[in-house]
Amino acid sequence: MTVYTTYSQVGKAEDVSNILSDITPTDTPMLTMTKTEKVSARTFSFLEDSLRAAASNAKVEGADAADITLIDIVERTNNTQILEETFRISGSADAVKTYGRAKETALQLGKTLKSIKRDLEFSLVGVDQAAVAGSSSVARKMASLINQISTGVDAGANATDALTEAKLLEAGQTAFNNGSDPSVFMIKPADAQIVAGFSASAGRNREVAQGKTLVNVIDLYVDVASVH
Repeated sequence: MTVYTTYSQVGKAEDVSNILSDITPTDTPMLTMTKTEKVSARTFSFLEDSLRAAASNAKVEGADAADITLIDIVERTNNTQILEETFRISGSADAVKTYGRAKETALQLGKTLKSIKRDLEFSLVGVDQAAVAGSSSVARKMASLINQISTGVDAGANATDALTEAKLLEAGQTAFNNGSDPSVFMIKPADAQIVAGFSASAGRNREVAQGKTLVNVIDLYVDVASVH
């Protein structure tokens, strides 16, 4: 007896999920935290002011007042940068029935906007990018954030471990001493594992709830060197 099976059956209907999953991370934490301002030139300037260093301040009663040396305001500059991505969709591609999206143009436009947003995040903190004035044949580039920091802390020449807790503490103290009060520590995914291991240092305990899940991540890191 010959059994007619689906392997020889013709005209079977497709079974395709109507859900389209985007597996690419789209978070842009630096861009999300940054405020925006409209500019009207290729190069824009912004002013930076600071207070003098804290010092002992005690005067003799009745003494004459003495003038201080004022600190000049610093003018900083950066370039605007053009980010672009172009695609073409035929009218037929929008007209045909598809799974997971109503129209191809709407899907690709949403992906393009997310991609450009990620490119901007990359230009800010994902690359050591120097400012480029640009020309009619050279693309203009803005200076990344790392190139706008005048004082830095690194692991030193020929170092094999670029991130340690000691370097993090030193960077926080240096930033504070130079007029900053950092509250956000941004790292690449590979270094997140190093930070998570800070809790394993001798004399420290990590509290784990009475459950079956161990979360190997530090959401809040309190640096006592910056408490004031």
